[in-house]
Amino acid sequence: MDLLSHLQTFSTPVARITGIGSYVPDEVVDNATLIERVSMPDKLRRVLPRVIETSTLVKTRRCAPSYASPTDLGVPAVMQALENAGRKPEDVDTLIFASTDTDQLEPATANTLQHKLGMSRVNAFDVSNACNSFLQAVNVANSLISTGAARCVAICASELGTHWICPEVKDKDDLRYKIGALTLGDAAGAVIMEAADDVSGISEINLFSLGEYWELCHVPEDPHWRKKTPHNIHGWFYLDMSGLAKVVRPLSKKYFLQYRDYRKKQHGESHFTDGLQKVIPHQISRRLITEIATAMHVDLDLVAITADEFGNTASAAIPFTLHRMIQSGELELGSGQDVMLFGTASGLGMGHIRLKI
Repeated sequence: MDLLSHLQTFSTPVARITGIGSYVPDEVVDNATLIERVSMPDKLRRVLPRVIETSTLVKTRRCAPSYASPTDLGVPAVMQALENAGRKPEDVDTLIFASTDTDQLEPATANTLQHKLGMSRVNAFDVSNACNSFLQAVNVANSLISTGAARCVAICASELGTHWICPEVKDKDDLRYKIGALTLGDAAGAVIMEAADDVSGISEINLFSLGEYWELCHVPEDPHWRKKTPHNIHGWFYLDMSGLAKVVRPLSKKYFLQYRDYRKKQHGESHFTDGLQKVIPHQISRRLITEIATAMHVDLDLVAITADEFGNTASAAIPFTLHRMIQSGELELGSGQDVMLFGTASGLGMGHIRLKI
């Protein structure tokens, strides 16, 4: 299977990130506190905090209030990105909301975000592709800028993952499909994209899906809800974590092996990380990221990880983690540093975007 058949390369980049922002709620919740909010047998409750940390290395996550909506987290992230880019809301001509979560089913959450941001007239729409929603939105923005259909694009990924935790775990077998939700955290990330310059821009985009694995991770919990009466959406998060890991592990390794061979052939590099300042993966869990990086002989100092502290923040994970690296001083916008954003998502989606920031 050729996993790079959709690869787009840009010898002369057309779009770049000019601003970035993020937001997380104040409440920090550890594993023991989280499971107190879920109904389960006492025997399971006693061991579950340790099981979560051992199996994923997730220790804490941020939790938004029950009344919060995705756009409540998204607004401060976008405003920070605008300030970082030296732009104002009225400078934006295209607004993309790119998340698994939404304020409502209709209209597009981008419209709600637009209203809260005070943007009077923009092309506002949603891009939804599970945890790869942000990467797909960057792909769309790159295309719009390249054709002249957009000049200043704001992308927001904002997730309330803790709102999708099923409030009841019946037994150990039930936990198999619900433990994944217990690793989720709440966060938002946003970027401003404009035309590339001589220093910064997107050089590669490769995104694809393998639909045969879609049932390994989905919301609602019952994938056949439309066939039942009444047609209710039971909005709990379902994840066959062990089943998904069995697919993601070998597929990720195959992806990076093919990418290594591609970079060697096209650029004469001995390893795909040659020249990279940072690899920013989707934050499934520190354990899985570390396992794959070690198998590919990637220096762990090169890999950005936030999952242990903030949990799996779904589509917000990559922009949020990128912003954390900039805040820490490890990366700097406008520096031309080479960064790889690697995504995996239910669907099953996978792929990367490589850019100079």
